[in-house]
Amino acid sequence: MTTPDLGFRRARIAVVGPFPPRAGELSGQTELLCRLLQEEGAWVQRVNTDVPGVRRLPGVGIHLLPLVQVLLVCWRLLTVLPRSDLLHVVAASGWGFYLPVVLTLLFGKLGRRRVLITYTGGLARSFVTRSWRSVTWLLRRVDGLAVTTTYSQEILQRYGLRATVIPNLLALEEHPLLARASWPPLLFWLDELEPRADPQLALHALAQLRRRMPEARLMLVGSGPLAAELFALARALGVADAIAYRPALTERQRRDAIREASVVWRTADEDSLPQVLLEAAASGTVVVATAVGGIPELLDDGVDGMLAPVGDADALAQATERVLSRPFLAESLATNARISAERFTWRRHRAAYARLYGLTAAAAGQAGRDDPPDHDDETHDDVLGQAEFLWSDPSASLPEAGPPTPARGRGLTRRRGPESDESP
Repeated sequence: MTTPDLGFRRARIAVVGPFPPRAGELSGQTELLCRLLQEEGAWVQRVNTDVPGVRRLPGVGIHLLPLVQVLLVCWRLLTVLPRSDLLHVVAASGWGFYLPVVLTLLFGKLGRRRVLITYTGGLARSFVTRSWRSVTWLLRRVDGLAVTTTYSQEILQRYGLRATVIPNLLALEEHPLLARASWPPLLFWLDELEPRADPQLALHALAQLRRRMPEARLMLVGSGPLAAELFALARALGVADAIAYRPALTERQRRDAIREASVVWRTADEDSLPQVLLEAAASGTVVVATAVGGIPELLDDGVDGMLAPVGDADALAQATERVLSRPFLAESLATNARISAERFTWRRHRAAYARLYGLTAAAAGQAGRDDPPDHDDETHDDVLGQAEFLWSDPSASLPEAGPPTPARGRGLTRRRGPESDESP
């Protein structure tokens, strides 16, 4: 079936947001959006809000970062403005909202360009509630507003803001379905080590699960202010030797770890619809998560995933044991989740982006229907298989590429989280 022309070839779009090598799901989303727009023939310019060179400066980098970000983003916007018809901001919460939105609105209005915002923040409930006056004042001045979940849309509606729901995008071909002969008790958790993510819940659930399945293992990936507390808790619960900890993974390692795990956990008490769950659903890995934010928009409990109440470690452990002890159930959940993941592909949402950009009045659902690959013929790193399940040494640094080295010590690195909505 021929894909209809929705007018992207006539568009000149500047996309404002974090880009790789900045770690985190948001940078991956902005880069994916740019790539898909370019494949449609649009003229795309990237305005990176991150300054990786300053961020890496020891000691002073994190303090200089906000000022340097403001100056460089101003310069980058000035550079792309003459060659752009519209400015599209991909914004998070906190500083990740104010920096790109305020500056893009300022330059957009001065240059008489259309300014569009996609708000993706996982902290939508607390951030908008706490800062509703400034947030609503800014968002009422944009020319188009989109959010990634119905959950976020409803929050903004309480303050009189109308937003279109255009969910996170998923390049399905990059996450081929993994055919599984068995479901070993290998678990994967990726988020920030901060209160919102509630990583303590994962450790308590692992301790309970190991009473029923002593061979259960967890790869835990993330960094943040709770690192030292989590190490102490893991030792107190007796599960430190069952956890492979990494402060970060490369993109390749992340994809492979998701696919090689049998279950991906998400334990947050506030969330939107995290990309890691979309990737797990596409890869045939079962998702067991707390029923918060936009997660129920991806998963129906017992149909294409398992949902647990917030803060309930016993429910999380029981749901996980049920999946791992019943291969037929695991296969059914994984198959249905793959089908659900197809709702997040570009072909389903290209018309919505065209309308957001004001390119065409094309009706929804006109995208092509090319079937995504459903087989696994790609080699990959055995991330989980090569990880020694011992807590990592605090002085060890993660290599930039290749499989992670085995952990040898008993400490935990205390590092600032790269994916935090609130961080600069």
